Amino acid sequence: MEFSIAGLIGAGIGLYIGWIDYGILNGLLSAMVEKQKRKGGGFAVRFEPALRKLVFILPVFGFPVIGYLAAWQLVG
Repeated sequence: MEFSIAGLIGAGIGLYIGWIDYGILNGLLSAMVEKQKRKGGGFAVRFEPALRKLVFILPVFGFPVIGYLAAWQLVG
């Protein structure tokens, strides 16, 4: 697979969108964990470290890959 300038631009845009999405999801996860801590525990409290890793990895690494592939397919 060749590297293309359009693909790299798409990956950059995907990284930007992924970083924004990470910030939103991280805020929602923090709010959910705090709410469940006040109620006495729950799924998000037990698995908070794993969820934080998942919330970081999926958008920050997934969106650039999708952006690169989409731009590479559209432009060629």
